[in-house]
Amino acid sequence: MPIATYLMFEDQSKEAIAFYEETFETSCRDLITYGTLGMPDLDEKSQKLVMNASIEIEGHTIMFSDTLSFMNKIPYGRNVGLVIELTDSDKLTKYFAKLSKEATHVMPLQKTDWSDLFGQLTDKFGISWSFNLI
Repeated sequence: MPIATYLMFEDQSKEAIAFYEETFETSCRDLITYGTLGMPDLDEKSQKLVMNASIEIEGHTIMFSDTLSFMNKIPYGRNVGLVIELTDSDKLTKYFAKLSKEATHVMPLQKTDWSDLFGQLTDKFGISWSFNLI
């Protein structure tokens, strides 16, 4: 049974999707906005927000959604961490470099006791990423 990761934003899903599409050379599928559901009580801005969308990164599904003003507020970077494990060091290095734009580096890519190449960062959307060469 595959498990997907779900990322929730206040209003940045489209921006995050575009950034991750470029970074991981993938495409968004099934983007649905709140407006396409015909929710007439929503203001124009809310109707343009993402209700659900997904991309695939190295065989793993990442799903996205924006929260509406009446929903629970989502704390920035709330306990979500994604791990990219690859056997291709060039691809791992490329992904790390692309996600590094406006990111906070927790640990640069380097040799560790458990991997020839490991690094961590928090991207510009507050999402924590770990990169591990396996």
